[in-house]
Amino acid sequence: MTNELQNIDVTKLVEYTRLISDIGSINKMMTHQYLRDFINAMDLTSAMLSKAVKANLTSKANLDKAKAIAYLDKAKDYCDNKGIKISNGVREMYVDLDEDVIRAKEKYAASEAMVAFLKNKYQAFRCAHDDVKKIGFNEVQGTAFEGF
Repeated sequence: MTNELQNIDVTKLVEYTRLISDIGSINKMMTHQYLRDFINAMDLTSAMLSKAVKANLTSKANLDKAKAIAYLDKAKDYCDNKGIKISNGVREMYVDLDEDVIRAKEKYAASEAMVAFLKNKYQAFRCAHDDVKKIGFNEVQGTAFEGF
């Protein structure tokens, strides 16, 4: 799962993110280029987001599996080694101590963070696209000769 997240190269979004700050200084003649760039950015971000969602779902399944293994298999061995009487409550408490569960939680948290990041980036590019579209096609904002 970690490998799936490492395959998502968010540095490709840096170029498009820098274009957002240019919106205040563009004119109608430049809007078509910016529209194309933001459409490409949304496409790239949505492809990355789909990979991140897949990694997130996989990590959630792995976390559930690790919890089940810890509860059903490892808790008894732990209690036997420590001389603790086994019960359902003790099993539940052990799940949070299990190292495999802790690693699975970390991977799940990382995948959740990546999904949230990419959703926010997609929204930023979508808003930037809408702003550029307003600049290019809203007649109230300027004359038809702007940029000549």
